[in-house]
Amino acid sequence: LYHLIKLWVRLALRIYCKEIHFYNRRHLRAGGPFIIAAHHPNSFFDAILVGTYAKRPVHFLTRSDVFVNPVVRFLLRRLKMIPVYRIRDGKDKLSLNERSFRKSTDALARGAHILIFAEGFCEHQTTLQPLKKGAARIFLQSREEGLTVSMLPLWLRYSKFHTIGQRIAVLAGEPFSFSDVDLQAANGNALQAMNRLLEQRLQQLAAMPDSPVPHLQHRFLIVPALIGWLLHAPLYYAVQPFVKRFFIKTIHYDSVLFVLLTLLYPIWLIVLGVLARAVTANTAALGIVVLAPLAARAFILWK
Repeated sequence: LYHLIKLWVRLALRIYCKEIHFYNRRHLRAGGPFIIAAHHPNSFFDAILVGTYAKRPVHFLTRSDVFVNPVVRFLLRRLKMIPVYRIRDGKDKLSLNERSFRKSTDALARGAHILIFAEGFCEHQTTLQPLKKGAARIFLQSREEGLTVSMLPLWLRYSKFHTIGQRIAVLAGEPFSFSDVDLQAANGNALQAMNRLLEQRLQQLAAMPDSPVPHLQHRFLIVPALIGWLLHAPLYYAVQPFVKRFFIKTIHYDSVLFVLLTLLYPIWLIVLGVLARAVTANTAALGIVVLAPLAARAFILWK
């Protein structure tokens, strides 16, 4: 299930986003277990993005309240999500984090990656917020268990949050190991030292300028872009008002819109194929199933 979803989501991102630019992509594609300590500006779209482009399976530390429903909990676990408990979930629940950290180190021992959002919360933000200790705790626990694990700082930058066709920068910093941590700088406090180094690396990524955007000859795209709009407008304008009504004032708007469009798109392609076949009475009309995504891509580039 995980790998099938990963393949489909990668194709969907090519249509939904105008550009996804990577800096130091080799680090995200590297083998070996590591903890991805990421900036968190755009709800679960961030996790989708990282999980799709990482080479190895990514286990996601996710807020525990989304695991309440048994059916949802089953699906989330199949997608390699691990609940993490916050003080707002109740002090009695905080002890359950030990189990979550154990699952995290077990995944690292199998060579997988762990994604944790270092700030501990999400907001449409462009600046780094104070870091929580979760990433450092998992890192130190893996060291105590004799695992060779590195930490990968990751910064995510979006050109916009409330419409399709955004440009996204995925900026990976230089991974570091425990030997890179200056314990003396934090008076021997390992967690504090870890966070200090991680914060420094994330701030460096945040200060990086945007990459130049190549100029496109829009006049060459106008015809396929128009076709793409005509073919997809019914789907988009069926989904977007619903998402706007319930999520426009939340950080989840972009994520929910992307997920719903991605889930419904195979059905929409089938509908287009059936309609094309019925109107033309020609089996070749089924080629619209292939041409429609290309036309959608042309519209996003032209937009």
